[in-house]
Amino acid sequence: MPAIRTGPYAVVMRGFSRINLLLAGVGAAALFGVTVAIFVEVVWRQVGGRSQLWVTEVSEYSLLYVTFLAAPYLLEHNRHVVMDVVLEQLATGAARVLSVLVAALGLAICLTLCWQGLVLVLDQYAMGLRRISVLAPRSWYILAAWPLGMGLMAVQFFDQLLAAFLGRAGVQDDTPGKGHP
Repeated sequence: MPAIRTGPYAVVMRGFSRINLLLAGVGAAALFGVTVAIFVEVVWRQVGGRSQLWVTEVSEYSLLYVTFLAAPYLLEHNRHVVMDVVLEQLATGAARVLSVLVAALGLAICLTLCWQGLVLVLDQYAMGLRRISVLAPRSWYILAAWPLGMGLMAVQFFDQLLAAFLGRAGVQDDTPGKGHP
């Protein structure tokens, strides 16, 4: 966790960290559940059973949830794509400037996508739209993970921006034995 971790800021960021961990767990559980459902569906069809159309639909919807629920946790722990090779080749000052720019760009993109996702979810909620499918769920149920995930990623990019701006940036290595607290 790269930025200042004292006082009220530390308490707030620990709270976000717990939320990220909880949602990553929910995403992992959803991925496990879908994997089991697909396995059972395949076995069921092989023994002569009828295909359960809901399995494919739930699998598709869960991919959105798995992605957006796990992404903030991965970003917090630097388990996403990072251009370490580029940063390691730059002088300290240039690497810091690049880290500030990347974090600021990530923050701007995530805030924009969070806002647009929230507008879309609220619009679909107000209109009562449903997906045209076997289960016919309300559309906003499916898209709700988008603004949530983008908002939590924005928090993490803000934390990275603050760390980079204060000169405390650097790729956090969560590998066991690498000095991570």
